[in-house]
Amino acid sequence: MKKIITALILVALILATFSMLPAPSVRADASEVQVLSYSWYVAPVNTVQALYIGDLVAVGEVQNVGSNVIGYLYVTGIANNSTGSVASAESRAFGINLAPGQKAPFYLDFTPQNSVTQDQSWVSSVTNVTVSVGYVSDTSETPYSGLVIPTGAVTSYLDSTGTFTVTGTVQNTGDETTGNVWVVTTFYNASGTVLGLNYTNFLSNSLAPGNSVRFTATPTDNTAQLSSEIANYSVLVQSSPLTVIATPTPSPSPSPTPTATSSTQPTQSPAPVSSGLIYAVVGAIVVVVVVLAALLLLRKRHKNAQFEPPPPPPPPPPPS
Repeated sequence: MKKIITALILVALILATFSMLPAPSVRADASEVQVLSYSWYVAPVNTVQALYIGDLVAVGEVQNVGSNVIGYLYVTGIANNSTGSVASAESRAFGINLAPGQKAPFYLDFTPQNSVTQDQSWVSSVTNVTVSVGYVSDTSETPYSGLVIPTGAVTSYLDSTGTFTVTGTVQNTGDETTGNVWVVTTFYNASGTVLGLNYTNFLSNSLAPGNSVRFTATPTDNTAQLSSEIANYSVLVQSSPLTVIATPTPSPSPSPTPTATSSTQPTQSPAPVSSGLIYAVVGAIVVVVVVLAALLLLRKRHKNAQFEPPPPPPPPPPPS
């Protein structure tokens, strides 16, 4: 009896412990994210993002137009020519924990492996690229607003090679120490269409309140034509609690040009417990308790039946 009761309590405690584990992020509706603009080009010889030189690349920007914080999201692209779809691509946007209204760039690499010909022969025939929002995951993260780019702390210029360059400073104006700070920069033409992007290495693995760190950003797939068409840019500050050795980027002397917009990014923390998971665990506990209780009752009945005294012998026959 005591062993069964102990086992029952142990199982209940184990299941209760599992119910306290954080649940995964909740899948959200794709309508919470909007594709703002994008363009496409052939990956140049100096590409550092595309898998192969000569790949078709699409770069663009998405925005959180919902009321929830977006943990992360994926975008998908389809390349078309006069015959129809010839290649596809999927990629995660360069932004985590995007608060409502925040924007993040994306980079789609249409590789030969994901094309109808298994090579790059179709690239020159592409007439249209369509981009849509794929998987979107909500989170309950509270955005950390302490990472900012102070007014006047960012500038842009063309360097000696004609490359459009952005330099600036990220400062922790909050009251928390955050780690793994990096910066994502989006470049636009005069019409506001995305032409390119850049993401830095980790600038700091521990940025305490009041401290700051410098960054430098140039287009990932820079060409002379691309840099000459850039008219504006925006900067998204990112951070995470991971500890990684910082890799600072050298900062050349700035000279004034277009004003940038900037966004702050919260630090990650565990996701909340899903109510559905709690109900499932509670249901499992109830089932286990009922099953064990039934087994206990059957065992008790079996035990009582085993030790029940035998019936009395029949009375002797009456005397003749």
